Amino acid sequence: MDKETLVRIVLAAAIIMVMWWAYDAYLAPKPPEPGTAPATPATPDGTKVGEGEAVPKPPPGEVAADLYDLLAAGATAPADPVVLGSDLPVGPYDLEAEVHPTGAALRRLTLARRDFFKTVADRDQPADQRKPMHLVGPEAPEPVLGVEELRLRLDGREGWGKVDLTGVAWRVGHVADDHASAVFEVDVTDADGAALATVRHVYTLLPRSAPAGDAEADAVPQFELRTAVEVEALDPRVESAYYVLRGPSALPREGQRRDYRRAVVGMWAAGSVDVERYDGKAALKGKTPRIGPDMAWVGQEDKYFCVVVIPLVPSPDGTQVIPTAAPGAGTFAAGARVAARTVQEERQEVPLPIVRLESKAVTLEPGKPVRHEFVVFAGPKDPRHLEAYYQAIGLDKLVVWSQCCIPGMAPISRLLLGVIEVFHSVVGNWGVAIVMLVILLQIVLLPVNRWSAKSMAGMQKMGPKMQEIREKYANDQKKLQEEMAKIGGFKAFGGCLPMFVQMPVWIGLYGALLVAIQLRHSAFLPAAWIPDGSLFLQDLSAPDALIHWSEPLYLPGQDIPLLGWLIGAIQSMLGGGGGITTFNILPLAVGILMYVQQKLMPMSSSAAANPQAQQQQKMMMKFMPVFLGVVLYSAPAGLCLYITTSSLVRLVENKLFRHRWVEEAKGDGPTPSEPNGSGEPAQKQSLVAGRKKSIGERVESWVKQKMGEAQKQQKGDRRNK
Repeated sequence: MDKETLVRIVLAAAIIMVMWWAYDAYLAPKPPEPGTAPATPATPDGTKVGEGEAVPKPPPGEVAADLYDLLAAGATAPADPVVLGSDLPVGPYDLEAEVHPTGAALRRLTLARRDFFKTVADRDQPADQRKPMHLVGPEAPEPVLGVEELRLRLDGREGWGKVDLTGVAWRVGHVADDHASAVFEVDVTDADGAALATVRHVYTLLPRSAPAGDAEADAVPQFELRTAVEVEALDPRVESAYYVLRGPSALPREGQRRDYRRAVVGMWAAGSVDVERYDGKAALKGKTPRIGPDMAWVGQEDKYFCVVVIPLVPSPDGTQVIPTAAPGAGTFAAGARVAARTVQEERQEVPLPIVRLESKAVTLEPGKPVRHEFVVFAGPKDPRHLEAYYQAIGLDKLVVWSQCCIPGMAPISRLLLGVIEVFHSVVGNWGVAIVMLVILLQIVLLPVNRWSAKSMAGMQKMGPKMQEIREKYANDQKKLQEEMAKIGGFKAFGGCLPMFVQMPVWIGLYGALLVAIQLRHSAFLPAAWIPDGSLFLQDLSAPDALIHWSEPLYLPGQDIPLLGWLIGAIQSMLGGGGGITTFNILPLAVGILMYVQQKLMPMSSSAAANPQAQQQQKMMMKFMPVFLGVVLYSAPAGLCLYITTSSLVRLVENKLFRHRWVEEAKGDGPTPSEPNGSGEPAQKQSLVAGRKKSIGERVESWVKQKMGEAQKQQKGDRRNK
């Protein structure tokens, strides 16, 4: 790279950083002031009540009118929380739900500790001593599934009456003996204390089912929580009602490289469900559109888990079931909206998405309660489970196989994960299974690598002729291409073919390792082999963590304008969203092995004949290993293990086979310095080792040979005379 090119790159980077800084400082939407609800396009009519409080959209066909307050009459004091199900490793439940009477809201939702646990250190603990994995926990920004607002329309009165039920102590109506269900209720009154309606909130947990028998091994995991909102009119003046329900809260972050937390919405389109995703930043800046009645479900997701609320539709037998086709007017939901709430996480203020469900207006009659039911799926994003039970409503699309914005990688990712699972069933170790995948792929690619080595050896012989053509036809690109095509000069990519072939494998494996919940907290090395407290290769879905520490380290200078943007990007690659907490050896090994591989590879023919190209290639040899090490520094250890093993196998392959392949390439035809029968250098006949001559080349060679023989005969005749 010459000095002029380097200056251009630096100037371009500086201009980009200035533009980014100017946009963020002066043009980007600002977050709301503390103490106010975030602005969101979900405010349907622009009406405001109080400071920063958005008014939900009126029911379809209604005109926004004045609102007046109603009152809630519940318990005199909140009762103790009600716990449904169990998170114990042995038991009939896969979930434990804690519902607090204040707001009748879900304060905690925990996975049973038989299969899932919080940290990798819990893996080696007895099951009953593992830290529980909360999908909704004490750190959640707000309670879940509370009725945030109820609206009632009264006969003889303009507008809608409203009441917020999240801060009210609901009465605990009934709790089942097996703690599988509980009912909460509260009354709504007018300003004079006259009872207008009763609202009930019902929670039910389902136990595991065992369709193949009663054995625990045959039990099908059950990650469903059933809940219902029931409104019953007590006064004939009550004509209709609708409500706003809080959706799932953002899941706890597990400390991955990226923050994968998103609000997710399933939308019906042409008979199937498409998934839309919204992060906290987009919601904070008002970039989330209003979600209409075509919504199939709404929820939150992380890298491996999700919590999704699915509105049900009435069936002919009077029950309510999960819709399996476009519901139209079948569900109770009129739509949803996505906003954001800013929380403090470590040293950063992080915007987290929050969701709200809005019901349709329903007509009420005294003594005829209206009941809306929905399912809350709270569990792992296991593609097998989601495809088996929730494919009709598109929950299986929460598993994103194609990564890096490259479409069409899902089949490759699924195939690679399937092969790894087969190997794992044999050896019982996910890391060894990845190594076996490397060996299998290298065996499959052996013919490609052999062809590549021979191609590069042939290209070495073409170097002088290619440089001669470039100089001769530097100003005639058409003629240059014709001459290069004659000698096969455009076959130079053959040496890079193995890398091109392996790139889809790397990308596909990266996607598979990101979504494969089987690899979460899966170890490569037995814990007994490493010192106590070490996490080295104990979690293939996280960095290898040769050395780890509890207090995060942050790169200095992130507060400096412009420069801080670049340093922050490097910090993100090294330590993810938080500071650097581990020293990872595998990414460094990947960079070193890549440098060694480049040193052992012969220089391309174009670079060998061009000093400037030689200099650029040397700079790339120094830059690419460093760049790859930084990019992969906080990548999953499983991916780094694959690349490291692949590089080692390639080095062994070079040692054992490449020299033999190069010699074969040299022996496939005469070298440029070897003369042939026509007296012409072999370089002028076939410059590509092993390349079959065309018909024109054969005719030309035969004519030259005959002319040479005729000339020799004429010279001999002259001497004889």
